[in-house]
Amino acid sequence: MVKRSSRINTFKTSKVSRLLFDLRIPILIVVVSLVFSILSRSFFTLKTLTSLLSLIAAYGIIAIGQTLIILVGDLDISVGAIASISGLLLVRLMSSSTLLAIVVCLLFGALVGLVNGVIISRLKVNSLIATISMSFLLTGIAHLISDGTIHLKNQSLVSFANKTVASVPYIAVIYIVLTVLVQYVLKRTVLGLKLYCIGANRVSCDFSGIDVSKYELIVFVLSGFFASLGGFVYSSKLAAASPLIGSDIPIYVITAVLLGGTTIGGGYGDVIKTFMGVLLITLITKGLTVLNVEAYFQNMIIGIILIFLLFIGQRLIGRGRLGI
Repeated sequence: MVKRSSRINTFKTSKVSRLLFDLRIPILIVVVSLVFSILSRSFFTLKTLTSLLSLIAAYGIIAIGQTLIILVGDLDISVGAIASISGLLLVRLMSSSTLLAIVVCLLFGALVGLVNGVIISRLKVNSLIATISMSFLLTGIAHLISDGTIHLKNQSLVSFANKTVASVPYIAVIYIVLTVLVQYVLKRTVLGLKLYCIGANRVSCDFSGIDVSKYELIVFVLSGFFASLGGFVYSSKLAAASPLIGSDIPIYVITAVLLGGTTIGGGYGDVIKTFMGVLLITLITKGLTVLNVEAYFQNMIIGIILIFLLFIGQRLIGRGRLGI
């Protein structure tokens, strides 16, 4: 009887630990919102909400691709440089043809993703090393094709990127729709199931007949495409492009993915969790900006929060498994 009672308590503890782990980001979002609302009366307003949604769009779109990469157990550090060059190509080619500029901008990322995928999946180069090397290469190219910040003169595109519907920016709507579509693919299709299987156990996938290299190639192409789309949105919103904008993007999106709960080893997570991670980082950044906190302090605070949440997450998972 005592043993049965102990098993029931262990099961309940495990369920509570998992629930706390899954809800920690939404809870923290609510807490952070309340704290900043108390510290600044100008924070909790419709204008701030619109600005917040506008800020999450570009980096959030890039984070979708990074989520797919991390789900299969890889990393893509080249997304920042891809976004940077995509924005530059958009601005440079806009004078020739708007359609050509947009198509080249988006296809560029997919092409770089294809090259990354071939190097990693076929040549078996470590994804971190391969994409860091690609990032260095692309950053050099970005500086070659631009002397600095260049401005986008297509007012229709700039206007679209800054318009809202019911106080929700168009670009935020695009991000939300993409998040829902990719979430459906991950949770309801064979492709999504195989990506989770590859992240959980590559060796078993190989033995079961799943072409791991093929799906690894697919996710890198998608990551490159989403990076280009993010660069397109970013440059359209700011009406400018620069070879420097991509420098902090990889750290930002990887942090958002990990904060959301996607595990670095692969096999667990999704883009809804990433959305929560992006929202939390942007919320903290916006709140600290409203309070006039220096940028380097903002990075320190976000770093401390990331370490704390990863530590708590590991503790909760451990407790759930051990029944402590």
